Amino acid sequence: MDIFLRKIDPVAMKKIDEMAKKKSISRQEFLKSIVEKVAYEKEQNEKEMQWK
Repeated sequence: MDIFLRKIDPVAMKKIDEMAKKKSISRQEFLKSIVEKVAYEKEQNEKEMQWK
């Protein structure tokens, strides 16, 4: 699935690009990982609480 975003603050994009560069990955790979992390964060937290 594709997501297109418009009107992103240029300063925010620069910071995102810097974070991606530090990880040696593309902007797309970086943002994809963030979106997927957010999508599964609640489930992951619930699983962690069950283990404790």
